[in-house]
Amino acid sequence: MQMYQGAMASPGLVMGPVRRLQHSGPGLERVVQAPGREQALLNAAVVLAKDELRLLEEAAVGTDKDIFLFQQVMLDDPGLNREIAAYIAAGAGAAPAVERAAQLYAGRIEAADDDYIRQRAVDVLDACRRVVNILDGRPRTPLRLETPSILVSEYVYPSDIVSIGRGMLLGVACAGGSAQSHASIIARTMGIPAVVQLGAGFLGQNCAAGAVLDADNGRLILEPDEAARKDAQRRIVGASILKKRLAALGAGPCRTKDGTHVALMASCSGPEDVELAMQAGAEGVGLLRSEFSIMAGRIPSEEEQYYFYLSCLQAAGGKPVTVCTFDIGADKSVPGLTEDSPNPALGMRGLRMSLAHPQIFEEQLCALLRAGAKGPLRVSIPMVSGPEDWQRAMHHVEKARRTLRRRGVAFNGEMEFGCMVETPSAALLAADILAAGCRFLVLGTNDLVQYTYAADRLDGRFSDLFGDRSPAVHRLAGMVIEAAAQAGVPVCICGVHAGSPNQVARYARQGVRCFSTEAASLLQVKARLLEEDLTQPPAEL
Repeated sequence: MQMYQGAMASPGLVMGPVRRLQHSGPGLERVVQAPGREQALLNAAVVLAKDELRLLEEAAVGTDKDIFLFQQVMLDDPGLNREIAAYIAAGAGAAPAVERAAQLYAGRIEAADDDYIRQRAVDVLDACRRVVNILDGRPRTPLRLETPSILVSEYVYPSDIVSIGRGMLLGVACAGGSAQSHASIIARTMGIPAVVQLGAGFLGQNCAAGAVLDADNGRLILEPDEAARKDAQRRIVGASILKKRLAALGAGPCRTKDGTHVALMASCSGPEDVELAMQAGAEGVGLLRSEFSIMAGRIPSEEEQYYFYLSCLQAAGGKPVTVCTFDIGADKSVPGLTEDSPNPALGMRGLRMSLAHPQIFEEQLCALLRAGAKGPLRVSIPMVSGPEDWQRAMHHVEKARRTLRRRGVAFNGEMEFGCMVETPSAALLAADILAAGCRFLVLGTNDLVQYTYAADRLDGRFSDLFGDRSPAVHRLAGMVIEAAAQAGVPVCICGVHAGSPNQVARYARQGVRCFSTEAASLLQVKARLLEEDLTQPPAEL
């Protein structure tokens, strides 16, 4: 039995046979033709690769679609194409030119300071690998698994996971990789356990007896002995029973033992996420992250955004939806819009970015105001620092209203606008922001923890600060909750704290009656609240 320790990328525990994924090496017997002919072959291969990526985009779910849209955009990237063209002009064949340019381009991306940008290097390699395989005449049919298996590899591309599908893929174990990579994001979306950063040592080991992939603890056990197998089977059965019990809680409102209603909402990125959240028992969407619709690098038009919001309202089935305006910047870069910064989380992001690009901001506001005439939709503004920021945002809201009146387009003139409280300054000035006309508050705990403790949320070394012990954040949150109560304005808590049953119970005792978290956490939070009596002292006291 061999045990390897890595990092969790997607939670879960599975046991089964192992299948090694070996990505293709350099092509053999390549014949280099004249540069003009090689460039023509490349152009044709790119067209076919983009067609295949469009099919993968259609097969993907939710924000996973944007991953393959991003790869399509990368194949049109001027910098990458200049590198390839230069190698071809120097006498290289199209396939080796793509390989060399991809490695060079990916290396530059991996050298970036921003962690999110660094993780996009694998998407460049994935997209270019597809082009190379087309040029080399390799088949690009999905990997076929005869039995449900755990996939092990040095690294896994997004297209590997989507092409195999959930039914045959038990789990994923990678020698390298990152929990923030697109492949990891897809694994979490599909509910596939995944572990990364296991080191290359396990790849050459015997796997005849299969493996136990304990993603919850970031562990891979090859050739497990009888004791390890029995322990895994016991935990798998226990998790299945718990899942069924939690599923039974999905129907009906969430009420504590003393009869207090607590609204459990979902944090989503698109209509597919919204639909899944409604099936899990969410009472609405507490946070719709609109920026994920533009992560592939193109700002959608007002009309495209309008229909996107309508599709989310339709998926919610009449339940309320709160849309957060574009939170571009920090770990969410958009080519041509965001800029390099030594401290991207402290630079142009959220409302700052929107105010710097008023046309984009007002087009989004117009789309939101129009969609608000079709269903229960409200809007939150991200990264507000104080009342002055709020007033500037509302100035653009009024300009959008005037634009729609001038165009004679129907919109919701009474739409509610709220503030995302994500910085200590916003928490300290919450009463002033409310006095400026804010109709509701959304307390975003991920960024509030990051900025309060000066700890990069993407740096795993500080993960303990995002756990249940965050006294400084609890004090700031208490100030926000008190200010909102005095103003008679509702507060919704989202982020990592909203997915923690212990944190939710704590905030509920402080008077919070709305939480928004990922659909996968809703039932665990609900199970805890159903056992709480808010009229009694907490059990730990």
